[in-house]
Amino acid sequence: MAQHKLISRHKLLDPGTGHLAEAGYSNEYLLEYNKEAIKPGHRPKEWEYFLALTKDYGLGITLAGVGVGSMFTVQLISFAGDWHICKSRMKPGDLGMPANITGSTFFEAGEDWCRYEKDGDSCRITFSMKEFGSGGSEIRGDVTFVTPKTDKMVLAVPYKDPELFYYNYKVNCMPVTGQVVYGEQVLLFGEAQAAVGTQDWGRGIWEPVNQWYWGSAGGWIGRKPFGFNIGHGFGDTSRATENMVFYDGVCHKLEDVTFLIPGDKIGDLKLILPDENYMKPWKFVSGNHRLELDFTPVHDRQSGEQKGEYYCTQHQVFGLFNGRVVLDDGTVLEVKDLLGFAEKVGNDWRGL
Repeated sequence: MAQHKLISRHKLLDPGTGHLAEAGYSNEYLLEYNKEAIKPGHRPKEWEYFLALTKDYGLGITLAGVGVGSMFTVQLISFAGDWHICKSRMKPGDLGMPANITGSTFFEAGEDWCRYEKDGDSCRITFSMKEFGSGGSEIRGDVTFVTPKTDKMVLAVPYKDPELFYYNYKVNCMPVTGQVVYGEQVLLFGEAQAAVGTQDWGRGIWEPVNQWYWGSAGGWIGRKPFGFNIGHGFGDTSRATENMVFYDGVCHKLEDVTFLIPGDKIGDLKLILPDENYMKPWKFVSGNHRLELDFTPVHDRQSGEQKGEYYCTQHQVFGLFNGRVVLDDGTVLEVKDLLGFAEKVGNDWRGL
């Protein structure tokens, strides 16, 4: 398939029509998200997700505007203990997410709060959530994610309906420092823990029934940072996909990548497989075989909710990637026990 690379800076949406001005991918934030061009009656989804992983535990933080309100989510995963906790707090009203990747954000609902403070290439996240775990345990944290001066994954995707779009900016191999306190546990993030971060910033108006696949990992090969971003599901990706390999700060573009999940049926939205399927080995293969990876799950962070017509379900599976990738110049890299995740998510938002 043809991959169209964005090379010039301009507005994401045509000011007159509100339609996506240019579809494609880039390795830096080029297109300015001009929310004011969106036609009345649409409820854009806006979010920013940060994930920090070590070999023993992980932390995910999300701030989002979901069209009918605002949301703050904390996820804590213990790989050693094979457990996770994921809690969200919602409130009515627009969160006021920044129009670009540099703005800071603050959420507060009762005693629960979260702040993204951005200064240059760093984002300091401080937060507190009461009654996060069993027994009313509180979680609070102070962690900083640093955006490396490397290539990024940026994608602008249209839909058949020209008033819909998806704009996504993702960063791999982020240094993370700080700590999280949960009950009596103190979880440290830093170089000593080989902590690696991922950022997912998105803005869009999507179809109310949607499903996506996403995988990401970061680490080192030969003392050089290595990671990848793979996925599909949103909109018309005939102009470009989000599939990229990053090595020593440079992007190597892939075309389609197939997620081979045991028993999976693409488009099966209402029940995304029995839970036991996700803990069986997966495979990932690119159309040109430049990426061939086996995935051994270690933990399935499953969640789901149904209220009337509203429905959502998610399996974010953490595990180890092994296999090979081929860079643009033909260099073959062997991937060994790289910690990351892959997920399948389905939503029916017609009830919102």
